[in-house]
Amino acid sequence: MPPQFFEGPEKKVELVVREDHRSLRSVPETTWNEVVQAAGAAVLSKIGNDQCDAYLLSESSLFVFDDHVTMITCGCTQLVSAVARMLEFIDAADVELLMYERKSENFPECQSSSFIDDAERLVAMFPGAAFRFGDEHSHSIHLFHSTRPFVPDPEDTTLEVLMHGLAPDRAVMFGPDGGGELARKVGLDEVLPGFTIDEYVFSPAGYSLNAISGPHYYTVHVTPEFNGSYCSFETNYDFRDEPGGIVGRVVRLFQPQSFDVLTFEPSTAPGPVRDGGIRVPGYDVARHVQQRVSGYDITFLHFFAPPTGPVPAFPIDLG
Repeated sequence: MPPQFFEGPEKKVELVVREDHRSLRSVPETTWNEVVQAAGAAVLSKIGNDQCDAYLLSESSLFVFDDHVTMITCGCTQLVSAVARMLEFIDAADVELLMYERKSENFPECQSSSFIDDAERLVAMFPGAAFRFGDEHSHSIHLFHSTRPFVPDPEDTTLEVLMHGLAPDRAVMFGPDGGGELARKVGLDEVLPGFTIDEYVFSPAGYSLNAISGPHYYTVHVTPEFNGSYCSFETNYDFRDEPGGIVGRVVRLFQPQSFDVLTFEPSTAPGPVRDGGIRVPGYDVARHVQQRVSGYDITFLHFFAPPTGPVPAFPIDLG
């Protein structure tokens, strides 16, 4: 693996159970620890309210609700193994929806599996299909989804902002000298005010944040190393009234060279994003993809900052 490098781009799974299934929040915390361990990660801390339990992980986040779970992992984790562990206490017949995302990695050769490998394991558990959003040889997201009929709640939305090439003066804030309470120092607590925040600063570098308010969450993960700097933001807060506003606030904090936006909107509830309604000053849209999947209209947008002049060649460390 390249020196001073950590794979920031994530894998994500969302699993929804039948309405009459026992609450997933009644599953013992020790069992959720085992789910996390199956992926190759560990639980660092936990916060909760009367609707959600949010686990901060050594590699990203786990959110557990009564009827669904969202798990995000980075690095070289094996998230499909966590799904297999969940199916030891959740009957596959009780799963109404499963979605698995995998962001294109900076160094895919360092992973223990490819998306195709993961999808082949998943399709043995659930009938499913797969799509690629974006350019196969550049920024893209692969998605596996179960093909059972599913109708999402009209308010069930998700917004993801996946940023590459962070501004150096922003990335350095998440290094060894960043200190604590970074959400307040950086302004992350103002992206969606009023949330309870749990954050962790890694050594020698890196940062994770979970935030919850009622049934809503947002999460931020930063890999600040120069060789592949990356940050992800995700929320299930209903962004449809101001999609560009939330994205703009996040992007201004990190000033990336490029970023992807992925949105999920229930197909029964039209919103402003499907026509490419997100605009961020200083960035152009390079790719716009839309697809209807499992009751959701999914939009993928890739943004880039136009070059302002020549840049030096990238140095290669030969050891």
